[in-house]
Amino acid sequence: MDLLLYGKFRLKKAVTVCLLLVLLSDTAFSTEIIHQYDIPAQSLNNSLMQFATESNLELIFPADKIRGLDCKALNGQMTPEQALDKLLQDSGYQYRFINPKTITLSPQIESGIQGFEPVAPEFAKQAPGIKVLHPLTVMGKQPTDKVRSNISRPYHAFYTKSATRTDTKIKETPQSIQVITRSLIDDQGSLSVSESLKNISGVTVGHTQLTPSFDFTQIRGFKAEQLLDGFTQYYNSGDRESLVNIKQIEVLKGSNALLYGGGSGSPAGGLVNIVSKLPEEQVIREAGVKYGSYQYYQPYFDFNQPINEQLLFRLSAEYTHSGSHIDMLETERYNINPALTLTDNDDTSLILQGKISSWEQIDYQGLPAQGTVTGDFTIQPETYLGPKDMEPSKAEFYGVWGTLEHAFNHRWSLSLKARYSQSKFDQKVQAIIGVDGLQADQAFIAPSTWALFNTQLFQQQQELSFVGNILAKFTLGITDNKLLLGADYSQFEDEGFIDANSLPLGFIDLAQPQFLMPYRQPGAGNNNIFVVNTTYGGYFQLQSSLYDRLHLLAGVRLGHVAIDYKNVSPGFNAAAQTRETKILPRIGASLDVTEDMSWFVSYSEGMRGQPFINFVTTPEPELSRHVEGGIKFDFSNGLSGQVAVYQIDREHVAITDNSDPLRRSKTTGKQRSQGGELDLTWQLNNSVSFLASYAYTDARYIKHQTVSSNGQPIPHIPRHSGKIWANYQFDQAVFDGLSLGIGVYAQSGVYLENSQYSKADSFYSVDAALNYKVGNVEFSAAIKNLTNEHYFESLNYFGGRFVPSQPISAYLNLSFHY
Repeated sequence: MDLLLYGKFRLKKAVTVCLLLVLLSDTAFSTEIIHQYDIPAQSLNNSLMQFATESNLELIFPADKIRGLDCKALNGQMTPEQALDKLLQDSGYQYRFINPKTITLSPQIESGIQGFEPVAPEFAKQAPGIKVLHPLTVMGKQPTDKVRSNISRPYHAFYTKSATRTDTKIKETPQSIQVITRSLIDDQGSLSVSESLKNISGVTVGHTQLTPSFDFTQIRGFKAEQLLDGFTQYYNSGDRESLVNIKQIEVLKGSNALLYGGGSGSPAGGLVNIVSKLPEEQVIREAGVKYGSYQYYQPYFDFNQPINEQLLFRLSAEYTHSGSHIDMLETERYNINPALTLTDNDDTSLILQGKISSWEQIDYQGLPAQGTVTGDFTIQPETYLGPKDMEPSKAEFYGVWGTLEHAFNHRWSLSLKARYSQSKFDQKVQAIIGVDGLQADQAFIAPSTWALFNTQLFQQQQELSFVGNILAKFTLGITDNKLLLGADYSQFEDEGFIDANSLPLGFIDLAQPQFLMPYRQPGAGNNNIFVVNTTYGGYFQLQSSLYDRLHLLAGVRLGHVAIDYKNVSPGFNAAAQTRETKILPRIGASLDVTEDMSWFVSYSEGMRGQPFINFVTTPEPELSRHVEGGIKFDFSNGLSGQVAVYQIDREHVAITDNSDPLRRSKTTGKQRSQGGELDLTWQLNNSVSFLASYAYTDARYIKHQTVSSNGQPIPHIPRHSGKIWANYQFDQAVFDGLSLGIGVYAQSGVYLENSQYSKADSFYSVDAALNYKVGNVEFSAAIKNLTNEHYFESLNYFGGRFVPSQPISAYLNLSFHY
């Protein structure tokens, strides 16, 4: 009997050897595949599951035996073998390929992992070296198509740290979260952050022609804000549209006051967190140039060079020059982004980052409604309103920040972040004034004459922010828990002036515009408006998972907002102070109905100080309440996304007091936004990628300046908006490295501030892109507004104005990786 078993064993071994020889070439081929990995520091169990998904491999491992083991983050481009080497470092486990698409893990012989004893059938005892493991868990998704030999370009992200400040699956987080991956940005040939944000439902952005003196980002109909690596950008000055140093863009919808309180507090609509590229262990060298319509050219480079195993360095930079379809507009901007990482490659890292950026262009004030979408005369769409010698406006940003992360053990870790920044902008314009004031959508003198004023807005800012938290991971009974204890402090000092001529310079007939009066500085240019925003608070957040199916999140913040406002300009000489401390809760739950689908619901509150506005009396902080629910899904066929419904209520909104002679504001307004959203990505196979988004947004005044305004829609917010994008990557040998994409963005019409007077029509725009990579060279071409549609969009310049669409335009990109 023993001899028979031993003979069978030898036969099986011989067959196995033959099979391995047959598959050897395929196995070697599979390990040469390069993937972009972005796996956060977390449990080894979760990291291996994410690795299997991102590698398109089956992974067999003993899930019960590695429970409690942690591993470091894994970022960068590498083969599956290189990735596993890093994930399994110091774990006591080793791996081997059993076929080109399946990997198995086993304990290292010398590891001596307690409680893991191999069990073998009787015949194995007669054959040294044969060990049979306890029952194992098989993780990963088996691809149905052949494995491609080029770099994977995913549109879907599985994890995010922005929403909870912990590495958490998006599907398990009870909040609407969307991520714009670098692959999507590159495949679409995007030129700006604003263009990329149109991929996400419910996001409205400002136009790139506007001077970066205010952040016009809105989410779900309300004010939002862009952050850079978790720090508020407030006005978002400088070269804010650059993509060269962006790893991905994370959009968090609704109130995020629990974790984000910088500037003057968390806005009601949501946050856009720009995640920067960081130094990596692998050498990355890329240099390129983009060239396109309207004298657009943009040289750039991204240089990542490890100095040694403990010191990593990265530097990216970009310069952009662009003309415009609008007369006289010529933009120059640049940014430089250095980063340095010091690490012991074990439990401590210090990341130092910096940014220098600048923007320069003459200020564009758009076109009034009369002569554009209404009226008995027509203004040529490409007309620039202003004198030919108009001085350029400028905006700058300088910042340096650092992040210290230390893991005491597999349960306790610490994170400390700090930033100091300076910014300023100098906005100059020969402004048109209508019967409706600075909004200027209606002529001052009918039918086509406006008054002219030289104006200047100058502001400079200084910011200092700190964020610190301690994270504890522990298991208690049937629950796996993450407890976050943190505190933050931010002081944002802002000073400047608004100068304008006391009387009109003259008048301009826009039916036949001729700006004959040159621009001259209208005032002394002395800073006379001073604002200090100080926010700080402490918070705790508990995440608990029960049976790996029910995921609960509960937290509370004790937040404080302080605003010191002083206006010493002639005619005002006013001062006001706001002090408010409030408990801000956040609670939510996500239930995994199946392995592929989860339901979620959440509630949160927010508080935000009032912006740069003159008030009749001491302003109260703006308060918000946000509730949402929906379904998140991540099916095995590659379809991922979410459907959500929500309601946001704002109160203490600043509105103009019509009874005040100086038309100052008071905080008595109320607003509400309700709607539904859909966001999905579909990796149909290794060749076809698909993205779709749709938003229904009903944002209205509940209490406004006059009773007649109550119930009216909030301006500049489309009721319907959405985008579809499809990309095909050829896998035929002759076309290897080639991909084609096409998409359309559409939105319904929007009202301007005076919603009874004018409205921008609905529109759509089709874009297409081609990408080709061969060896170390990459070429891409993008066409914007492929069908050459002509339409006007609302500009939101003093609450009104329009901007004409850019005609069909083409952009080429050539880059070298060396």
